[in-house]
Amino acid sequence: MKLMAFVGSPRKGSNTDILVDRVIAGAVSRAPVEAEKLYLYDLDIKYCNACGAHTVFQGSRDCPLRDDMGPILERMQQADAFIFASPNHGRTISAALTNLFARMMPLLKMHVEYDAQGAIVHAEARPLIEGKKAVSIVSQGDFSPSSSALVLMVMDANMRDFHLQKIGEMLSTGNLQRAQVLEKAADLAQAFSIGERLAVSCA
Repeated sequence: MKLMAFVGSPRKGSNTDILVDRVIAGAVSRAPVEAEKLYLYDLDIKYCNACGAHTVFQGSRDCPLRDDMGPILERMQQADAFIFASPNHGRTISAALTNLFARMMPLLKMHVEYDAQGAIVHAEARPLIEGKKAVSIVSQGDFSPSSSALVLMVMDANMRDFHLQKIGEMLSTGNLQRAQVLEKAADLAQAFSIGERLAVSCA
């Protein structure tokens, strides 16, 4: 099982990162796993400039930006599963994870049918990572789960866009201090259990 974990937090070793490690540990407990954890804030991933190169209208060309994203997209096509993790930043996902989803657009291939006059009569998205498994992990300082309603919606919407199969999600609240989630046995156990389910789903 090839697993890619995207950590959308600038804080290594803190709550979001710890929960990702627990998911990976859960997966490893159930299957041989080749895990790659990517800290998005450490990578050279330029901002998407909405050039539209990947769209059918511009010939479905490769992204013209030259950075770490090209090899990441290649590895994503070889992976079996993904972890998308983010702290709640302003009631949505972090800037780094937002940009990752935007830069994943070259994986979304549109197949278009035209009529005799050249008008589009049908269009269908066929993502290159369709059917792969995914989970979402969110940590926040606020004690109210409703504060991350948009965070989880954004995660879900992006997973649907790429036709990923969502295996689970978790929201850990009240993490006001660095690494505070280490004091929460239930949250750590839930993350581990999600990892187990992820591995079983890929078997």
